Order: sequence, then structure tokens, then C-alpha cells
Amino acid sequence: MESVSNIKKPSLGLALIPFACLIFFMLTGVLVLEVEPHIPLIAACIVSAFLGKYLGYTWDDMEKAMIDANAMTMQANFIIMLVGCLIGTWIAGGVVPGLIYYGLNLFTPSMFLFLLPVICSVISLSTGSAWTTAGTLGTAAMGIGAGLGIPPAITAGAVVTGASFGDKLSPLSDSTNLAAAVAGVSVFDHVRHMLYTTIPSFIISVLIFGIIGSRYTGTTVDTGQINSVLQVLGSEFIITPWILLAPLCVILMIVFKLPAVPGMLGGTVVGMLFSFAQGNGLKDTLYYLFYGFEISTGNQMVDTLLNRGGLVSMLEVIALVICALSFGGLIKKIGCLDTILSVILKHVHSRGGIITSNIIACIAMNFMAADQYMAIVIPGQMYKPVYEKLNLHPKNLSRVLEDAGTLTSGLVPWSTCGAVYLSTLGVSAFEYGRYHFLGLINPIISVIYAYTGFSLEPLDKSKEIAKSL
Repeated sequence: MESVSNIKKPSLGLALIPFACLIFFMLTGVLVLEVEPHIPLIAACIVSAFLGKYLGYTWDDMEKAMIDANAMTMQANFIIMLVGCLIGTWIAGGVVPGLIYYGLNLFTPSMFLFLLPVICSVISLSTGSAWTTAGTLGTAAMGIGAGLGIPPAITAGAVVTGASFGDKLSPLSDSTNLAAAVAGVSVFDHVRHMLYTTIPSFIISVLIFGIIGSRYTGTTVDTGQINSVLQVLGSEFIITPWILLAPLCVILMIVFKLPAVPGMLGGTVVGMLFSFAQGNGLKDTLYYLFYGFEISTGNQMVDTLLNRGGLVSMLEVIALVICALSFGGLIKKIGCLDTILSVILKHVHSRGGIITSNIIACIAMNFMAADQYMAIVIPGQMYKPVYEKLNLHPKNLSRVLEDAGTLTSGLVPWSTCGAVYLSTLGVSAFEYGRYHFLGLINPIISVIYAYTGFSLEPLDKSKEIAKSL
């Protein structure tokens, strides 16, 4: 144990050093050298450890802090692994292909911009991946939009809005599970609580796209890509309305507040049954559980969309979560988060102001660290004790982390999300950002709720939510 008398509290300047290094390492590594963010995070941990030694902390205590920080997300890691298994079986069982098939059949040229975010949200909700949606349907949508004479930035904004909405509300999403774990709340409770801010934001966004799209309804369009995908899906899978039972099971789990791990296990078992119904044997189904689904149809869009899932596919995500939480636990232990938070709380005391500062911190972290995981982990660890003092339930925190951390990541051109959307859609966030209406509207609604108190739930229901610290 460290000697308390030898411990020094970091000044604001010292407290900002780990963040400055993190920003430098992430921007250099991810954007310039195009490496994965894991190593830059480890490098930032090394700098933080040296700072901790300077402040008087022992390595044993800093190591324990990193382990403890990761311990709180062990359940999330279990869920993320199960999500990989579930996705593999849902694709093999025709559930995901069926949802895509029915979603694409909703498409009509006259309602292109109105329906595009809705269809993207269905696919993203069923796969738990905004990036996959953008790289498949989004790519096709860009070509269709060009044929309609719609500016690429508007089409890309509609794709990102829909893909982000489905990803944010999907229990299959890694960021959704991470936000719930960091705040310390069930993933199903988290998803239910997000509906208050996300549904109004999405409805407003879709209506705006409908108004914009009304200017292009008289144009005809070649839907050859969409028809090709429908033909391949129909020939490779048995598509029936029965596949809707699988997502219905997940919805019922959310409604009846089933614990997350049994819920994901139940969804995986349902996926296995559908896999058997598609003609897959036990050996193949177990392979899909671990390695993910594999298919070669000759249609690049279909192959990209369906060749995914499996427990193995989630290990890289889990490794990134471990690195991010190690950094977060370390800078919390050596007092950096406390110093920064104390400076913020000197100027902000009201409930609305504190939640708003939390929202700003998430957005700032996206711009500085260029990664949505860091925009969830760091502000989450920083503000968790503040929410407790205000008698706010942790799901209020988890919702804010997604409202401002997950959804605004697509607005940052140099972030991992911005880079993925640029490579898949061919449009920079500098251009489509003003049309990513969900990412722009959702944080504003979250701020309004913070000041009005609407949908904020107390931690201790026998006491009122404090309006200030």
C-alpha cells in the first residue's frame, strides 16, 4: 500500500498530461499510422503510470486500480461474447437475412430519403453494427441517391442517422453493452431508458429527411443493386415471417426485465433452432457460434453483410475495452479525474448544469481521443459518483454516455467512426455531419431533460432527485 503522506494531488496541468498524451498517441497512431487504437491506449497507460509514480503511488496500487476498473465490466465482456455467438446463429438461421429482406422490400424511390434511415435502423438493430450497415446497404444507397440527383452528403447523413439509431438501441451492440457496464446498470434497463431521448430524436430526423426528400420524388431510379440482394437472400435462405419470432423474443426479454446474460443465452438458443430449421447440422451451428457465419454468394454486398459474428469476432472489442478501462482506472486512481472534475464542479452546481457538462465531456472526448469507447469510459468513470450524490439512477448516466458519446462520434471526421463512414460512403463528416440529424438532435434533447427533470429516475425512490450538489 502507498503511504498517504507521500501522495501528492496532481495540479490541473499535471492531470491533463495523460489526456494530452492520449490525444497525441491516438491521432498519430489511428489516423496517421492507421494502426488499431489498442497500442496507443497502452502507451497512454505507461505515461500515466510514470505520472503516478511521480505523485507517490506504488505500481501495485496502480495495477490493482486497472484490474478493479476492468472487474466492473466482466459482465459486459460475457455479454459481448454471447452477442458474437447470437449474431452467428441469427445469420445462419436466416433471422438477420430475413430482416434485411423485409426491410429492403419497404424501399420505394418516391420515399427514398424518408425510408432510408428507417431501413438502415432495422438492419443495424438486427446486426448490432452501424459500421456494417454503412458498408453494405449504405454503399448501395449512395449509388441510388446519386441516381435520384440527391447530394451525397444528404444520403450519407440519412445512412449514418439510421445506422446509429439501430446500433444505439440494439442489445447486440458493443457500445450499448459498454455504456451499461461502465454506469453499472443492466443492458435491458439501459435500452429501455434510452427510448425517452432516442425515439423523439429519430422521429424528428426522419420527418426532416422526408421533407428534404419530397424535392426528389419525381425522379426515377435503377434499383438493380437492391433487387440483386433480394434475389440472393431469397435463394440462399428460407425467408418466412417466422423469423420475426427471434427479435420478438429479445423484445420480450427487455419488456419483462430478464437479466442480460440469460437473455442473450436465450436469444442464442433461439438462433440455433432457426439454424437447424435452415438445414444446418449441429457441427456447423457450433462452428458459427465460435467463428461466425461464412458464405460466398458472389454478391459482394451480401457477403460483406453476412460474413460476421461468432465469439472470436468480439475478442478485439473486448481487448479494446480492457485497454480503455485500464487507462480510465489508472487516471482515476492517481487523481487526474478528481482534479478535472473538481475544477468543473467549482463552476457548475445545478443538476442541469452537471448533466450538461457530462454531455460536453463526452463530445469533447470524441473530438480529442477520436474514439467512441473513450467517450463512454472516461466521462462515465468521472461522473458516476456525481450522479450518486444527486440521487440519480445509473441508467441516467448510461443514457447520457450514449446520447453524447456514441451518437456524436460520427460527427468527428478524424474519429474511428468518421474514418469508417468516409471509407464506406465516400463522404467526409465535414460534409455529411450537418445532415446527421440524430447526432445533432439527441444531445439537445438530453440537455432539455436534464433541466426539466423529465424521465430522470432517482437512485433512491424514497428521496427526490437533488437539483444541485
